[in-house]
Amino acid sequence: MKSNILTVLNLLIALLWLGCGNDNGEFGDYRYRSDMHEQSSFKKHEDPRPPVAGTVPVRGFVEKVRDSLAAARLVNPVRHTAANADSGRFLYQTYCSPCHGVGAKGDGLVAAKFQKPPDLVAPKYVKAPDGYIYFVIQYGRLIMPPYYEAVKFRERWLIVNHLRSLQR
Repeated sequence: MKSNILTVLNLLIALLWLGCGNDNGEFGDYRYRSDMHEQSSFKKHEDPRPPVAGTVPVRGFVEKVRDSLAAARLVNPVRHTAANADSGRFLYQTYCSPCHGVGAKGDGLVAAKFQKPPDLVAPKYVKAPDGYIYFVIQYGRLIMPPYYEAVKFRERWLIVNHLRSLQR
């Protein structure tokens, strides 16, 4: 008798549950926490839309120069003032002097244990355009790592200005 009552009760529950669906076999239109999986603004696997012309990235304008020949034509936009000289000296001491040394002669602390970096007061680098030095700071060269994430756009030019003052 108990098994008959349980069987009938289970059948009623199953019929009620099946009766809740719609014609498509879906159970109701209410979606709990859809988390925006289905949007009318984007189709599945659609490529991202290109940015609007003139859009500026969150971090501001960054001049993208990928080869050293184009970089050599860059013009230093930062004027040489006393405040800029202090900032450039601080940035050089922070990022450059561990390898290149305080006087930019390639005699920093890192040079004692590893391959010696170039002497930046040598005639080769004195004759190099500012844009080339900026490019090397940004993308690195040979054993020097790139500093494009650590040193911002304006800060790279401040370092170039300080290096030029060391070369005089």
